[in-house]
Amino acid sequence: MRYIISLISLISILPLHATLENVTCKKCHPIIYSEYENSMHSKSSIFSDPVHKAVWNKHPYKLKGKYKCAKCHTPSDHKLMEGKTHLTKNQIQLTEPISCQTCHTIKSIKKHARMNSNIFTKEKKYFFSADNKKKGEKIEFKSESSLFGLIKRTTGSPYHKIDYSNENFYNGDMCLGCHDHKKNGKGLLVCDMQIKKDPKSKDTCISCHMPKIKGSFVNLKDTHTHAFHGISIHNSDLKLLSEYIKLSLNQTDSGFEVDIKNLANHTLFPQPLRVNQLRVTIERAGKVISLKRKNFVRIIGKKGKPAMPWIADRVLKDTLIKAHEIRKIKYDTKLQKGDSVVVEFGYYLVNPKALKKLNIKDKSLGEFTVLTEKRFSL
Repeated sequence: MRYIISLISLISILPLHATLENVTCKKCHPIIYSEYENSMHSKSSIFSDPVHKAVWNKHPYKLKGKYKCAKCHTPSDHKLMEGKTHLTKNQIQLTEPISCQTCHTIKSIKKHARMNSNIFTKEKKYFFSADNKKKGEKIEFKSESSLFGLIKRTTGSPYHKIDYSNENFYNGDMCLGCHDHKKNGKGLLVCDMQIKKDPKSKDTCISCHMPKIKGSFVNLKDTHTHAFHGISIHNSDLKLLSEYIKLSLNQTDSGFEVDIKNLANHTLFPQPLRVNQLRVTIERAGKVISLKRKNFVRIIGKKGKPAMPWIADRVLKDTLIKAHEIRKIKYDTKLQKGDSVVVEFGYYLVNPKALKKLNIKDKSLGEFTVLTEKRFSL
């Protein structure tokens, strides 16, 4: 009897494990997989992302059981994407809503006014990647031997083909199927990265958010470095991104001004729930003088009041710092010799005012995070 029970148990879990796409990936790419586990790509479903869940709980589609966010938030749940199942708390949603294979099979991006979409290759076990030394090559697994089999050499992966010819993986456009813009049913751009590439710079989405760091990307050989896959400004080393925001201070006749230079190719934190903030304090003769904080936000709404993304039909306020912009913030306080001015620029993942409205219990999501800071001594 126990054998029958064991067999039934095994059969019951087989379909679940068969649908998981990252099982094979982590065998050869353990370092990258460990980074992925802490990334937003692995925590993008409503079962792992409390902000996404809070917004979904307010959405009118929830009552109808029509989850419309799978295209970007849980594309690995193929049955859900195809409309064959409803949103459920399965292993895909919990561990790999956006799997390794999802991103590495993006063939091209189709641009739309409302929202871009990813076009995936239909070839099985065929992955795109980037390597300037191999650019243009398409590599299949090969095993060669010499000296009567004493020396063996392998190239490629025994699990999949590798295509290094997809330009989207070099210019960063492979990210723009989901991370470019989103327009609601009212025709309002809810979110717009307003990407503006600097022709003098080689920076892309990938070079900034996935920089080369120490550690081999595969355990079959030591490559020494790999592209960082812990993609999330909220749980990774902020120094990676702080370099793209430069702070400077200039004294004026009436006081001083702080310049915020955005070196990124996109608007800083364009999502409606985010808040950028500048904090300035003056240390003078043992005292700390805190100046008025400056927020940078994009508030969308209806009839003059803030509203949820699917209801909003206009922008009520937009003070966000655009790509390559230098924003000058003036202060009327006159500085004195011996003063130290501490300038902090950071963000709120969720506007503290929205926490209660969205019924988000995790108060840490409404805490201020310093992205970069600088001290100026006079």
